[in-house]
Amino acid sequence: MEYLELLNKVEQWAKDRALDTVEARTQYTKLIEEQGELGVAIDTGAIDGDSGVIDSLGDYQVTLIIYCLIRGIDLRGKIEKQGKFWTKDVDGMYQLLGEDGISLTTSQKFIYLVYESSQLIGKYNRNKGVAEEYTSVAQIMLSLYDIAREYGTNLEETLNIAYHEIKYRKGKMINGIFVKEADLNGKN
Repeated sequence: MEYLELLNKVEQWAKDRALDTVEARTQYTKLIEEQGELGVAIDTGAIDGDSGVIDSLGDYQVTLIIYCLIRGIDLRGKIEKQGKFWTKDVDGMYQLLGEDGISLTTSQKFIYLVYESSQLIGKYNRNKGVAEEYTSVAQIMLSLYDIAREYGTNLEETLNIAYHEIKYRKGKMINGIFVKEADLNGKN
């Protein structure tokens, strides 16, 4: 399944559950939750399985796609312009580099991701507009891409895994937050 098709499916999944109507800060909270899980996975070396790096990369993208949907950020347009950048490795040409021109460590790439996601909500809070937020989203995607490369995967593969994990998920909105059915029933 190609990345844009997955993006469309995630957007439709979100619309079907009215997640596109929640306040942007609420969705940003979910984004940071997934970011925390990614950080723990990187720190502990958990690559596969629930809350491993691969799972967390996909979950982070799902929450970011929904944030973009809420804010009207044209993530699809950026992906269409950049082509394979978002999905397949393109000879490492989009690698994050430090000031000295040397590739960053995975931990440094994660710190950059945290920085850019902080910039995203900061721009939202200061009413900088969607164009400014879009810049942060592009940098977040670059960080996710580069972290995925470190683990021998790509954004398309990880989003595919995440989508197949959520596509039949049911739940309900409680105070503007989607709570999955398993959590409503006390199972996790």
